[in-house]
Amino acid sequence: MIPGPSSTVPRLRPAEWWTLIILLTIYALAYLDRQILTLLVDPIRADLGVSDVEMGFLQGLGFTLFFALCGPFVGWTVDRYNRRLIIFTGIVIWSLSTASSAFANSYGQLLLARFGVGAGEAALLPAAYSIISDMVDKSRLGRAMAIFSLGSIVGASLSYAVGGALVGYVGALDGIALAGIGALRDWQLVFLAIGAVGLPLAFLVFAFPDPGRRRAATTGAVAASASRQHFARHWRFYACHFSAFSLFCFLGAATTAWSATYMMREFGWTPAGVGALLGIKTLVAGALGMIGSGLIADWLIRRGRQDAHLRMYLYILPIHALAGIIAFLTPNMWVAFAALSFVSLISPFIAVAAAGLQLATIPERRGIASATFLLVYNLIGFGLGPPAIALASRLMFGDNANLGPAMALAFGVLPPVIMILLAVGLAPMRQAVADVANRDNLHRDGTPSASSASRES
Repeated sequence: MIPGPSSTVPRLRPAEWWTLIILLTIYALAYLDRQILTLLVDPIRADLGVSDVEMGFLQGLGFTLFFALCGPFVGWTVDRYNRRLIIFTGIVIWSLSTASSAFANSYGQLLLARFGVGAGEAALLPAAYSIISDMVDKSRLGRAMAIFSLGSIVGASLSYAVGGALVGYVGALDGIALAGIGALRDWQLVFLAIGAVGLPLAFLVFAFPDPGRRRAATTGAVAASASRQHFARHWRFYACHFSAFSLFCFLGAATTAWSATYMMREFGWTPAGVGALLGIKTLVAGALGMIGSGLIADWLIRRGRQDAHLRMYLYILPIHALAGIIAFLTPNMWVAFAALSFVSLISPFIAVAAAGLQLATIPERRGIASATFLLVYNLIGFGLGPPAIALASRLMFGDNANLGPAMALAFGVLPPVIMILLAVGLAPMRQAVADVANRDNLHRDGTPSASSASRES
C-alpha cells in the first residue's frame, strides 16, 4: 500500500543502513572503474593513435554493449539465485578486466578489456535493486535507492579527484617497468592500480545478510502468467519510462564523458586541476541531487502522487536544459563550472527512476524488469551518448573536436522530447503502481495467494 499523508512512515533500521552502505561502496568502486577513462582520453589517443570518435566508442558502446547483452541473463538469475554471489562474481570480473587494460598495446585490446568491465558491472544493479526493494518499506524506497545510488556520485568523484591525482603522480614517474611484464605507460599504471583495489573489496558483499524475497505463494505457471499479464497491461508505462530516462542518460553520459576533456582543451586546465574541481562539484552537487530527488519522490508518494517519479522531472528539465546550454557555450570557465554544477544537481535521476520501476513492477519480476531497463538505458545513454557527441562535433562543427557546440545542441534538442515522454507516461504509471499495491493488499489479507518471504541460502 502507498501510504497516505497521515501514515506513519518507518525509519531505516541499522541493518538496512549497513546493507545500503556496503552496496554504496561497491557501486562507487564500479563507477570508479567505469569512469577513470574520462581523464585518460588524450594520453591514450596519443599512444594508440586514435580519434575522439574512437575514444567516444570506448567510453560508450565499448562498455555498454556487453553490459547490455549480459543484463537480461543477469536479471533472470537475480530472480532465482543468490544475489550476493552474483554481485561478488561481477566485482571479480570487472576488477580483473580493468587491471587487464594495463596490458593493452592496441585499441582492440583495450576495447576487449572494456567489454569485460561492462559484463562484470551488469551484475550489480539488478541484484542490488532487488535486494533493496525486498529489504525496506516501500514508503522509504526512494530514499533507500538514493542512498545506494550515491555510490555512482562517490565513484564519479573519485574518478575525477583520485584519478586526477593518480594521473599526475604516475605522470611524474614517466612510466615504470615491472618484472616479467616490461614497461607500462602512465595510463596503463592507472588502470592497474584501480583494478587491483577491487579484488579484496569484492568480499564486502558477504558482510550483510540477504533479506529474502517477497514473492507470492503461487505456482510457477500462475506466477508466469501474472507476470506476462502485468507487463502487457502496463506496456505504455514501461515504454515511456525506459525511453525518457534513457534519453536523459544520453545527456548525463555525454556530459560525464566529455566535461573533463572539454575543460582541459577549452580553458587549459591540467588533469589534476580539472579532476579536483570536477570531483568536488560531482560529490557535492551530485550527492545533494541524488538524496534530494529521493526525498522529494517519497514526499510526493506519501501525498498520493503515484506518478511522482516521472512528474518531478517533467517540471525540472527546462532548468537542466538551460544550465547545459550555458555550460558548453560560455567563454568564461567559472560560469561553465557553475552551470555544470547545476547540471550535476539535476542529473542524478537513477535512484528515482529505479524506485519508480520497482513500485510499478510485481516483486517476482523486478530483476528482469530492472535488467531490461538497464539494457535500454545503457545502450541509448552510455552507449550512444559519448560517441554521438564526438561524431556530431566532427560532422557539424569541423575536425577540431569542438565539443562545446555539440553538447549545447544536445541539451537544446533532447529535453523537450523527454518531457513529452514523461507527460505521456504519467497516467500509465499511476495505473501500474495501483495494480501492484492492490495485489500486495490482496496477498496481505490472507487469500490463497498470500505472500511469503523465502530465505536464500
